[in-house]
Amino acid sequence: MRLYPGGTWWNAAAAGHSFWQNYLCDLTQSIAIDGVANPLGSVLAKAAMLVLVGGLLPLWAAVPLLFARSGFARPVRALGFVSMAGVVWVVLLPSRCGPWHGAVVTLAGLPGLSAAILAVAGLLGARQSHARFAARIGMAMLSFALIDFTAYVGHLVAGGLGTPWLPALQKIALVFLVAWMLSVAAALQITACRTGVEDRGALTQARPR
Repeated sequence: MRLYPGGTWWNAAAAGHSFWQNYLCDLTQSIAIDGVANPLGSVLAKAAMLVLVGGLLPLWAAVPLLFARSGFARPVRALGFVSMAGVVWVVLLPSRCGPWHGAVVTLAGLPGLSAAILAVAGLLGARQSHARFAARIGMAMLSFALIDFTAYVGHLVAGGLGTPWLPALQKIALVFLVAWMLSVAAALQITACRTGVEDRGALTQARPR
């Protein structure tokens, strides 16, 4: 963000990066919206987004372990992994690619949101309170992500640039996504610790006296 030269889709002459009016994908462009070269900043932005994608891999693989209904596990993992491949293409196709970029964002977003909806539904049905807490964080994330995604696709179909509040919603949804990832990780850790304690207790009781 610090290295981004400038420009938003609503003000190409804007200086520097605007946290609320620049999309994340704007940072990945080697030529910023204002026409100035962004060689180092674009590489760092792509690397950061790929790190985020890498963090989704253990999320989609492990979150079904918290579900009360195991039937959700396969679709969550399958949809989540498909969305990860789509996000990689989003990183590789900058915003200046026009309709191709928007199409890839849509194709990546649909399975990702579907996986998140199923995962949150599975967490809501869990017996553990820490899993249900992660579900509430996920519901907050989904509320912003679904509004942002629906509005983005609507403007894409209409052929317009959208409105400046779309990138703002994207940032809020991203913050909640990271919070959801952390809450799921914490829930998995708590579950693992409690399971370990229970296993040790069972072994102690099973020992001959």
